[in-house]
Order: sequence, then structure tokens, then C-alpha cells
Amino acid sequence: MSEPAIEHQLLTPVTGIELVRARYQGFAFDRHVHADFHIGVVDCGAQRFMHRGTQYLLAPGRISLINPDEVHDGEGLDKALYQVRLLRISGAAWAQFAQQLGYAAEPYFNGPEIVDQPLYRGLLQLHQLVDQPHGAPIAVDSLLLELMSALIKRHGDSQRRSVAIAGGLTAWQITLLKDFLYADLAANHRLQTLAQLFQLNEFQFLRRFRRSFGMTPHAYILALRVDYARQLLAAGKDVATAASAAGFYDQSHLHHYFKRRYNLTPALYRRQLAG
Repeated sequence: MSEPAIEHQLLTPVTGIELVRARYQGFAFDRHVHADFHIGVVDCGAQRFMHRGTQYLLAPGRISLINPDEVHDGEGLDKALYQVRLLRISGAAWAQFAQQLGYAAEPYFNGPEIVDQPLYRGLLQLHQLVDQPHGAPIAVDSLLLELMSALIKRHGDSQRRSVAIAGGLTAWQITLLKDFLYADLAANHRLQTLAQLFQLNEFQFLRRFRRSFGMTPHAYILALRVDYARQLLAAGKDVATAASAAGFYDQSHLHHYFKRRYNLTPALYRRQLAG
């Protein structure tokens, strides 16, 4: 029996850290956002990805650093096979690391792509340690902390660069919009309601939104809902509860969009994290 193409595992004892190993071929990620920090490497093949309108290539020896709320996509170079290893860190876990290292607030990444060979090798080593069936947990704990320290010191930015783009929504408008949507992700939001938040008509809002995010408001809200459902599943909620809380009609509705986003079902994702 072959190994699963996608595997997820929670790291302990720090809450909110997830390791992902996935092999893809012919699968393309739609443009999307997420609420956590992503640190990715490939050890086989290469991934082409778009980040805020610019194309990048994640190949062996390079590291992708994606902050929360940054629109991006991804697919294999020339649709060929590649294997990515991802470290997914919640905002709360990242803040905990930053606090231990003496930062008043969690820094953001200077990404989305960097070349740092010692850090690249360390990230691969972390994944390999976790893969070992009888590995020493204290070795994982120590290496994880060393890697987070190196990331913050060498590639962190305590003053996040503005997410605003000329001709789009301003930074404060983006923050207000996110807060409004997150307050009730399950609501049937209308374009007029969102536009009125900023005293804009629907056309003005839609034009500025697409300039800022490169996607429609509906696609953006859907991305937030899928990501929120994933967070609920990681926290142990059942699929039906996660689907309802995130604004999906039923489990099959979530199943469709979750598999399209992550190339695995919500039920399988939940089982993998449950161990």
C-alpha cells in the first residue's frame, strides 16, 4: 500500500502548530487566503505560485513565507510532481514564540520567498525528526524553537508592510472589512452592505476590492470560510458542526470546497490530526 499523498500532524505541546507533507501532480490551488502563518519548502520538484500579483518559484533550497491574509495560489512547475513540506503556525502560537524571544508583538515575514540554506536544511530536519517513529520529542522541541528564533531574527519584520495597493482598499478599510466578515462568516453578505461600510457604491467597492485582492468578494469570503472550517476541525469539532459554523449549507457543501482547496476531505483531515 502506498503512502498517503497528504499527511497532517499536530505538534505538541505548543497549541496551533501543524506539519503537512503533501505530494501533488496536476493539482492547482485556487487563489486563497488563510489566517495563519505558512512556512513551506519542497524537497522534490518545484511549485510555481502567485503572491500579490507576482510569480515566484519554490524549488529545493528556497523557502516560502506567507503571512495571514496574503492572497496566493500554487501548482507544480509544468504540472509535474512535487512534494511540499509545510509548517502551519496559528497567530497565537507565533505570538507565543515572539514573546519568548523578547518581542512585544509578533513580527511578520519578509517574504514571500527567501534563500537561506541553513534554515532550509533545519526545516527539512524538523520534518524528518517528526517522521521518525521513535524520535525524541525534546529534540523536536529544541529544533523548532531554534528555527523560530532564526526566522524572526533573520526574516521577521516587526512593522508589517502595508497590504494596501494603489487604487484598491486602504489598509484600514481592509482591516475593517475583515473584522466585519469574521464577526459573522456564516451570514449571506451582500455587495451593497459591504460597499456601504466605506460609503462606496457597489461598482466602486468591487473595483477596489478586486484591485486589492485579485479575486471577487465571493471567492474571498469562501476562502475565509474554508479556512475557518479547517481551524474548527483541527480543534476537534465534527464535520457537521464545522460546516454549519463556517457558513456552508451542509457537510457535502463543505466537502466539495474543502477538497478543492486542500485535495483531501474534511473527514480525512480531522482523522489525521486526531492521530
